[in-house]
Amino acid sequence: MLMRNILLLSVLFLCFSCKKNVSVNSDPDTTHASSAAAHIYYVDGTQGNDQNDGLTLTTAWKTIQKSFDAAVAGSVVEIRGGTYYEQLTMHVSGTAGNPVTFTNYNNEQVIIDGSKNSGTTIITIADKSFLVFSNLTVQHITKNNATGVLVSASKSGGANDLTFHNLVFKTINWTSSASTTPNSNQNAQPFIAYGYGAAQANAITNLVIDSCEFTSNITGFSESLSLDGNIDGFTITNNKVHDNSNIGIAAIGHYGTSSNSQLDQARNGLIRGNTCFNNMASYATSGGIYIDGGRDIKIDRNITYQNGYGIEVGNEENGTASNITVTNNLIYLNQVTGIAFGGYDTGTTGQVTNCIFRNNTFFKNNTNNDGSGEFYVTKASNCTIGNNVFYTNSQNTLFSFENISPQTANTIDYNDYFTTGGNASDITINWRSKSYSSFTSYKTGTGQDAHSFFKDPLFTSTGTTPDLHVKTGSPCLGTGNPSWITDTQEKDFDGNARVVNGAVDMGAYQKQ
Repeated sequence: MLMRNILLLSVLFLCFSCKKNVSVNSDPDTTHASSAAAHIYYVDGTQGNDQNDGLTLTTAWKTIQKSFDAAVAGSVVEIRGGTYYEQLTMHVSGTAGNPVTFTNYNNEQVIIDGSKNSGTTIITIADKSFLVFSNLTVQHITKNNATGVLVSASKSGGANDLTFHNLVFKTINWTSSASTTPNSNQNAQPFIAYGYGAAQANAITNLVIDSCEFTSNITGFSESLSLDGNIDGFTITNNKVHDNSNIGIAAIGHYGTSSNSQLDQARNGLIRGNTCFNNMASYATSGGIYIDGGRDIKIDRNITYQNGYGIEVGNEENGTASNITVTNNLIYLNQVTGIAFGGYDTGTTGQVTNCIFRNNTFFKNNTNNDGSGEFYVTKASNCTIGNNVFYTNSQNTLFSFENISPQTANTIDYNDYFTTGGNASDITINWRSKSYSSFTSYKTGTGQDAHSFFKDPLFTSTGTTPDLHVKTGSPCLGTGNPSWITDTQEKDFDGNARVVNGAVDMGAYQKQ
């Protein structure tokens, strides 16, 4: 992907995901086992031997690669603790109901280290299915296009039911110095999935990344966790993504990864319960969570703070990012803005459509004080911004709409706004080519936020580590629009019922 820039008020608006394509040679599936016998295999890097049968601790295999070559459907591979300097390629698949599981033995720490590898990728998984990986650390490779885990489905292949649970990805770097400014071809990817499939049957499906940690990775213009192309059905849940350069989590489309333009989007996904912080780059506006051309994705109950953007829904190429629902998130102290959405390049058709940004809590974003505010909108249409709480820093800038088209049929309503100064007549709203300095004049001039108000939400704490629950007596209680809650099972940030006795609060929390 090529980096493109646009002015964001007085600064660069966006330099998102730029990555070098990875060529994938799909290996033949050498061990599609017909037996679903519940074998347990053992790997012992110190005492094992790959000529053994691997079926006992005393006859363990020596290398993880041997298990990637020989494990059968329904088996579990237990790996003894230690550091394995291996460059791994998966040659086996499980079957439905009988996955192959690769995990650590007896809670021992298993490290797969790429520092001695001749290639750029530590683990390659191409056109394989029904696999589970848990309790492993993937680390230490520094070279251009370094990759921790590469998952791919080839043009005529496919991959489904792949689960990555409780893995650590760290120091996957394109360079050893995070302060070095990359060019567009200098990148690293701790975890990346490419859906090259040309048809629906060739998609990557049911991809799960859960309870993993991504930290201390230097990714250039790429991301720590990225899904790109024909990927249909994924969950990214309960991960901790922090202290990485550039973007934390990304779901991407319209870059030609799949030759079928109708399927070239990461889609039908859930991004929930993740904590993203300190994902920053001096050379680009980074973000905690970024949708670039994806569709039909729910971003729910995440915490994202001290990134470039908290959450961004954009579309850098021709086409749309659509049907993205952003709900029940805590978004605070991010550098540029809490949420940015829309296309930004006047040279493309890229825009954001039919998205909902609802029941989120924003607190003192735009820490670089450039006047962007708590949310920022570019080329976007048919989007709803409602039931949110926006609490600004001392700039008193509530939000900004860039003067760029198209921007049609957007609805802003049922929100609570407040500033540290507490004065509704001392605010800034940047509305296309006009600036409003009072909340009343903004409502009159735009017709937006008819049911919204400017009142102190009464957060529990606004200290260094804010507690953004609201106190009894908060104006946010019961004043949201319940008609926007279409899922009767929706939960608030704490996991409690979103609708109580027919009432909905503003913000990420619901008083029970």
